[in-house]
Formats: sequence, structure tokens, C-alpha cells
Amino acid sequence: MYFCIFVRNILRTVFFSIYAFRELVEGRYKRVYSKSSKNWHVVPVKEEKPYKYWDILLSKILKAPADDFSSVVRRVEVSPKNQQNLAPTIAMREPPDRKDLVEASTKE
Repeated sequence: MYFCIFVRNILRTVFFSIYAFRELVEGRYKRVYSKSSKNWHVVPVKEEKPYKYWDILLSKILKAPADDFSSVVRRVEVSPKNQQNLAPTIAMREPPDRKDLVEASTKE
């Protein structure tokens, strides 16, 4: 289990450094909620990630259960804290309209 977390952190670091400097899409913004200031703001949207490695990774993921019989017969319990049971945002209120946030950020 610890090895998986270690590998995940390494992959996260590698992919962040690959995709950190993508170009910004002109005129596109997304809403972000700040937990510390408890308000919404907008950030520019970056261009799509290419995911060139996805085909190879997916084939290896699908091959792994075929090689490991114990994972097929193992029962998996779903936690009550599953993401499907959580609120859609952490804000505990409806997000404001994106256009209003963009206008407010351009006035500043």
C-alpha cells in the first residue's frame, strides 16, 4: 500500500512539471472556491492535456486483473464517505454565476 502512495506522488510530481506551463485559453475561466477566505473567484482555463500515454497505461491496467486472480474474488466495501454521497462543492452554498465573477475580477 505504501509503495502505491509513493508511486502516485512521483507520478503526480512528474505530470505537474510536464503540464504546469500549458498555454491559457483566451476568454475562458473556471470558478474556484477558497476555503480560507470563503468566497468564489475565477481563474483562467489552460489548454487541454494531451494524455499521449493513456492507451499504454489503460492496456496495462486492464491486463493486471487478468494476471491476478485474488483481486477478482475479493469483496470491496463502499465507504459511507464515498464521493458520490458528498456535496458537489465544499462551499455549502450555490456558486455564483461565472460571468459575474469574471466581471468582478476584471474591475479589480
